[in-house]
Amino acid sequence: MADLNLEHLKTRLNSDLLEIYNDGPISLVDPINYVLSGKGKRIRPILTFLSANACGGSASDAMPVALAVEILHNFTLIHDDIMDEDNTRHGKPTVHQKWDNGTAILTGDAMLSLALMTLQKCPRNNAEILKVFTNGLLAVCEGQAIDKGFETMEDVTVEEYVHMIDLKTGYLIGMAAELGALSITDNPTHCSALCEYGKLVGRAFQIQDDLLELYSDAKQMGKSLDSDYLLGKKTYPMLRIKENKGDELNMALKTAGDNVDLGKELIRSILEKSGLKYEIELFITQIINDANQLLTKNDLLTDHLENFSALIHNRNK
Repeated sequence: MADLNLEHLKTRLNSDLLEIYNDGPISLVDPINYVLSGKGKRIRPILTFLSANACGGSASDAMPVALAVEILHNFTLIHDDIMDEDNTRHGKPTVHQKWDNGTAILTGDAMLSLALMTLQKCPRNNAEILKVFTNGLLAVCEGQAIDKGFETMEDVTVEEYVHMIDLKTGYLIGMAAELGALSITDNPTHCSALCEYGKLVGRAFQIQDDLLELYSDAKQMGKSLDSDYLLGKKTYPMLRIKENKGDELNMALKTAGDNVDLGKELIRSILEKSGLKYEIELFITQIINDANQLLTKNDLLTDHLENFSALIHNRNK
């Protein structure tokens, strides 16, 4: 694919995002463009381009689905931030913090409409693309519902948590990969393999994110970090510690209630001394390897996708 210059594509994507909605009430135009101008990693649309490339297509054909995926992702973040009471996203105030909850809800709703409208510009497989997109939207909502339910549950298993992140995070990344394929081909084997690859990468991404929240600060991650622990949010490392070192975890969480930094330091110490941090990192590596092997089996593992897997695996923020 001659036009697979990722920096060029990302620049074009960012530019096109700011052209999505400029003719409407200023109370909607401003927050929508505030969100879409954020310094996100654009991981999902980039995967859409790479998936289209693996199927022998062009970035131009994949651009409408890439834009729709990124708009949808940002829509979910706006509503997640309200529910989680987070005040920082991509290093700047969240929409509900900068404006108010009502504006944030309306902004998210409008962005979902804009994502669906953008999908209508897809030149092929439009009905199947819409089906995959709406299924993905429902899966993300189900994952968020389960995640919110976990906050009031005393006991959540690691298996239940992985199921939740497969819906909330994995499904959207899998959808990004599948839509990239569908923008080029209707080959069910290729579309399915890329979808499953994306879901596995999404699982690794979220577990890596959980670990980074313990080892990075808010400036590095570009979002508020302390609230997850203060709200009793379940994460993969915390559940693994609870399985193996429950008493020590309770002491660390009690400390975190008074001093978040010291509490996190104690949790990191438990992870490292118990060997759980190594086990979690090994698990992430295995998931990435399984994802790559799935593509290799279907003759879809390009150098670009292999580099993407490595990017997810080695990220530090």
